[in-house]
Parts: sequence; structure tokens; C-alpha cells
Amino acid sequence: MNTQHKTDIVKKDKMKLSWKRAAKSTLVLALAAGLSVSGHDQVYAKSKQSKSSHQESVDKDADASTDTAASSVAAKPSAAVANQKVYTISLKQMGQDSSVEIRGIEGERSFPFTVRSDEVITSAKVKYGISYSPALLPDLSHMKVLVNNELVSVVPLPHETSKGIVREDSIDPRFFADFNQLKFKLIGHYTRDCEDPYHSSLWAHLSNTSYLELTVNAIDLANDLSILPAPFFDRRDSTLLELPFVLPQQASLDMLRNAGSVASWFGHLASYRGANFPVATDGLPKKHAIVFATSKEAPAGIQLPVINGPTLMVVPNPANPKYKLLLVLGRDNAELKVAVQALTLGQSVLSGPSAVIKDFKEPELRQAYDAPNWLPTNRPVKFGELLRNEELQVSGLNPDAIRLNMRVAPDLFTWQRDGVPIDLRYRFTPRPTLDKSTLNIGINGGFVRSLSLSGAETESGKIKESVMLFFKEGHRFAQEEVQVPLFRIGAENQLQFQFYYDYPKQGACKDVYLDNVRSAIDPDSTIDFSQMPHYATYPNLAYIANAGFPFTKYADLSQSAVVMPDRPTNEETQVFLNLMGRMGESTGYPVINNSVIRSVDVDKHSDKDLLIISTNGNQPLLKQWGKYMPLSMDETGNHLQIPRGFLRVLYRWAGKDLDETARRSGEMLAKTGNAFGAMMQFESPLSSGHSVIVVTGGDGASLLDVTNGLNKADLRSKFQGDLVLIKGDKVVDALIGDTYYSGHLPLWTWVKWSLSTRPVVLILFLMIAALIVATILFRFLRAKAAKRLQVDDHE
Repeated sequence: MNTQHKTDIVKKDKMKLSWKRAAKSTLVLALAAGLSVSGHDQVYAKSKQSKSSHQESVDKDADASTDTAASSVAAKPSAAVANQKVYTISLKQMGQDSSVEIRGIEGERSFPFTVRSDEVITSAKVKYGISYSPALLPDLSHMKVLVNNELVSVVPLPHETSKGIVREDSIDPRFFADFNQLKFKLIGHYTRDCEDPYHSSLWAHLSNTSYLELTVNAIDLANDLSILPAPFFDRRDSTLLELPFVLPQQASLDMLRNAGSVASWFGHLASYRGANFPVATDGLPKKHAIVFATSKEAPAGIQLPVINGPTLMVVPNPANPKYKLLLVLGRDNAELKVAVQALTLGQSVLSGPSAVIKDFKEPELRQAYDAPNWLPTNRPVKFGELLRNEELQVSGLNPDAIRLNMRVAPDLFTWQRDGVPIDLRYRFTPRPTLDKSTLNIGINGGFVRSLSLSGAETESGKIKESVMLFFKEGHRFAQEEVQVPLFRIGAENQLQFQFYYDYPKQGACKDVYLDNVRSAIDPDSTIDFSQMPHYATYPNLAYIANAGFPFTKYADLSQSAVVMPDRPTNEETQVFLNLMGRMGESTGYPVINNSVIRSVDVDKHSDKDLLIISTNGNQPLLKQWGKYMPLSMDETGNHLQIPRGFLRVLYRWAGKDLDETARRSGEMLAKTGNAFGAMMQFESPLSSGHSVIVVTGGDGASLLDVTNGLNKADLRSKFQGDLVLIKGDKVVDALIGDTYYSGHLPLWTWVKWSLSTRPVVLILFLMIAALIVATILFRFLRAKAAKRLQVDDHE
């Protein structure tokens, strides 16, 4: 998911000031008065040469991954107070990849950030760098800094420092809420006489390395199930979710499956942040953790309460009492499954420190392609189903884009389609004259179409009738059909609707800025994928990397089986949990009906898609199915299964550069030896049309590289083809194996598609067709000749 998407999700939450939290802030601030705050990293290039002791402490203490952080970096315990931490939050981490330009007489930009529910801010600073136009009048111009619309500072803009100034301002902790906005507002004037509100001199630049520094104290939360998923997942924390799972040594397959269900739920909650689930089997980690146990299986060295049925319980962590444990318990794995489903499906109302689940109703199996996070593909979908009305409205001459995020099944068959139709209905403030105002439509950062907002047609300069309907009595909107190019659509998508308004120049002393421009996309607008069948070409690891497909075809993974080693290591179990988290993130539904099996039972699940997890060849199936895999691994080493002879010619004809594939993959294997992670895909030897995905590595750390890569958007985009080799942040992909297909097409579409992709078959088909036509024509002509001869004989 891109950074803008992350920022959009944070913006959706309400900006309601929490005075209860502010009161706690004041009390803690009084206690913390006089304490010194340690140094911090400087944000500007000239001070990057030295790394402060604060940041060194951050690196040691924080486990969160900054690659997925949208609004926070790391935390450092204060030397003066044990439970005090310091966070730094840069504008770059709030979604700004470059410096921010602010224009106009009252230009402004806002940046969202969050505060964890188990922390309270005791002090705060904002440190920023700005440069501005030297044409600004210093006695009339200034910059306002605000937090949640509360004034923090007024910055003068003298001529002498227009090339750049660096400032530091303290922020009253009472200004902060759970969801916050930092705002910079330029009040700019370049003349004392009549001025153009959008004159080119009215500008300021804000460095994206500017940042907030927040000093926080931890709050002890109650042992209460009603606040779940907090504190194990905090929706206000935008860093990678790092949540340990505590399991028995060599946990049973049923317990692993139940743990995977919980991991998928937390993966769904973590969403764009990503999730990682370290496994502990020999003691408790000193942080929030999830503990799984039954009367027969329990982690070593942990004191458990008496289990009287499916139970959920929140208790202090004995290893560090300021953290919590969530105990998921049952007398057997059947009861453990009930507790897991009560937790993940939300059927039971939970409160208090513990709850025994009773009267639980088993959920029905999910149907294909009905994942809650995915757009329905059997009907048009209204925009109002995806965004609230207020999120479809903007104001001002240069408003921010309206962004609509949507996921679709990646196996939609788009061949010979013009595009995905959007029935777009939109509203806007009428333009006073014919001008260049437009509504620009894009998807995933690419341009789709531009619609005029003035109603001017290029050819005639007349008012366009369809737009004029907006102004006529009885009509409420303009309407247009837009075709979104299919090549721009993937599993994760974002539609952008950007209103651009031309500012009319009336002449000297006549330009008056009025903030009366409003724009909206109507919630009754629709996008329609219903005319596209489901048919996919494999292998394609981009499907599994971005959408968990084909496993997520059924949101509960009821048609999937995970093949675990006979004695899985902690790293292998962690990879399993991480992958289940990725499935939940894609579908928005917990993985509650998948199968977790050993290799000896694989024939019993031959009609399912298979996920195989292994380390250093400890799966018998890897040797048994080696000839089907793009990379075989055995005691003799690792071997790419590059086709040879005539097959190599056919592959080159199909556009596959096997020489380049062999070179890049060979370099990776030569440099890493056996210390690399790999993901592979091939058609199941047990059932045509079904897939086998192999996740393997030379050792535990290399195996974890695979799921770590899936948590990083830049690396995840490189998962393609049928083989991915990964070492740290280096990824090599390849397409070596045979092509296969899954899904269903209408008969005539299937015939045309099959012939278009198989030129040899097409030639044979044409030859056979020509032979049939020739035979019929020969019989017809021979019969006609015989009839003519018969007539001649009678004459």
C-alpha cells in the first residue's frame, strides 16, 4: 500500500478533542516538571553527520519497523522516568515525500498523526524549517502553526531570512487528542494596494524533514476484554504491529490452525501497517503477547488458571507487569477454536478480565469472492458503500483529491474489454464564466480522463447539455460515463478525483477571494466489474503477494491447506502466522476454515490449493515434486530448472528471456550460498488448475526474509513470475515454469482466447477447418456433377 493510502486511513477518523486525556496530560506534566529530555536527531542535512544518544537508544529499544510507519518512528525510555518515552514524527513519515509548498493569501497544509491509547503526552515540540518568497511584506505576512486548530506559534517572515529559517516551538499537551492534525497556514501579502489572491509571489516551502517530538508516559490499562483489540493492537499506532504468540513446544496442528486464525484477525486490523508474529515457546516475552493453551497442551513455565470451557482472559504479564497477556484457552482444541472464533468474529459481547464463551453459533462457510474487503464483482457498486458522504466532498479552488480505495479479485478476465465502466455523478459550484476548470480522474497515480466543469465544448464553445442538466430545475447533478483502463487496475487500487478551478481575473482591484466553492462526487456513482468472468493465468506470485490469491478466493480459506514440517521450528511457525496475517489483511475476514496438515496427508487434500512451508529441505514434498518446481533443492545443491533444447526455443518465442533469468538468479545463489529465502509457484501435481506455493529458505533468518519482504510495499511489488529469491532488501524474480490456468470462461470467449494464445493450435485449427470445408465442398461438387451427368444420360 502506498504512503498516501496510509495517510488517507488516518484522515478518516474523527478529530474530536479528548479533554479527559488532556487532564491526565496535565497531571503527568506536573510530575514530570524539571526532568530533562535527552537529545534527538537533527532534521537538516548539515547536522546529519552526528547521531544522538537518543536515536541510539531508540534503535535498541524499539522493535517497530519504520518502513511501514506513516506517523511515528521509534521510542526511547527516558533516563529520569522509567516509563517515559520520546517519539519523533517527521512530515516525511506523515506521507510527504518532498518539501511542501503552500500558496495563496491564506494557503494551508495539514498533516495527521496519532497518539497511542496507552500513552499520554507530557510535553511536545515541533521543529521545522521554512523558506518563503522574498517579495512578502514582513509587517503583513506570517506563518501560523496550529495543532487541532489551536494556535501554537506565529512565525514572522522577514526579508533577511527568506532563504530558510529553522524554528522550535513548544506545544501545550492539552491540545492533543487521539487523532490529531498539525497545520501550517500562510498569511501572505506582497502589496499594500489591491492584490491578486493567487499571485506567484505568495508562496512558502516547508521542509518534509520537519518533525514533532513527543514525550509520553505510559498509562496502565485495565484488564478488560471490552477494550480489545487494545492494548495488543492500537489503531492509533501506525507502526508495524509486532505481537508475540506464546505456544507450547511442538504445538499440535489444531493449535497452530487456531493460532493462525488469531494472527489473521490481527493482520486484518493492522491493515497497511503490516504485522509480524514472533513465536515464543520457552518463556514469556517482556511485552504484550497472546498465549494459547489447552488442558493437554500448554507453554512451559506459565501458570494457567483452571480451564472450565472456551475462555478469553486478560492478565498482567509476569515478565513485565506493565504489559498484558491475552489468554486464549480451552479444555481441548475444539473449545479453543470456539474461543478463537468468539474473539475474531465478534459474536460475543466481551467485558471484564475474563469470559467463558457459551452459546456460540458456528459461522457458515464463505462463498467464492465474497471477502469483506473486496468489491463485489456480481453487481455495480455504489461509491457510497465505500466512503462516507463527507469523504466525497471538498471545498476551495484547489482542494485535495477525493480518494476511493478499492480491492478487487486479481483474477478478473479483462481480455478484449474497453475498460471498467464508472457511472460518475458529480456536483460543483457553477462557474461564473466559461473557463478552464476541470475534474481530473485518475487511478493508482495514472491519468484516466478530464471533464470540463465550465461546460465549454472545445469545438463550438457552447455550453454542454449534459452539464447544464445540473442547473435545470428537477436535476441535481452532472453525469458522465468513464472507462477506466484495464491495464492500470490491480488487486489494490485507488481512484482519484481532483477538482481544479480556474481563478477568474477581473482586473486591478477587482479580484476578491470568496471561499464559496464546493465540489462533491455523488454517492450514487457506481463502478461495475460484473461483466468480467474470473479466469487467471498462472504462475503469478504477484497474486499471492498483493492479495493472498488463490487462497483468498474463499475468505475463510476453506479450499486451502497449509503443509507444515513434521517438527516445525519457531521461525517456520512464525512464517505461517505472518502469512495468515497477510491473508486476513487482504480479505478482512479471519482464516477459520483452512486445513493445517503434514506432508503424509497431502493426498487427502488434493482438491485444494497448497501452501508449503519449509527450511533447508526439511519437507519431503520438495524432493518428491522437484521436477515441477522452478528451483529444485536437494543434497547436491540448488538448481534452476531452465528448459533446454527445443523447449528453450519455444520459451524465447513466448518472450521469456531465460538467459537473463539464469544470470540474475545465478548471481543471487552464488552470493548467498544457501542463506536466501524463496517463494515458488507451480501447478499442483495432484489436481489441475490448483496451485502449490512454496515458501522456503536456507535457514530460519532467510525464511523470515520472505514475509518481511511482503510487509514492505517496495519489495512486495517485485514478487512476480513463479520464482522469487530474496536476501534482505534484494529481490530477484523469474518466470521459468509452464503456464496453467484456473477459472471459467464463456464457451466462445474460451475458444477465441485459447486460439489467440496458442499460435500452433491456431494453425492446426485452421488446417483442420480448411480440410473440413474442402471435404464438404468436394462432396457437394461431386454430387452436383453426378446429377448433371445423370441428366445428360437421360437426354
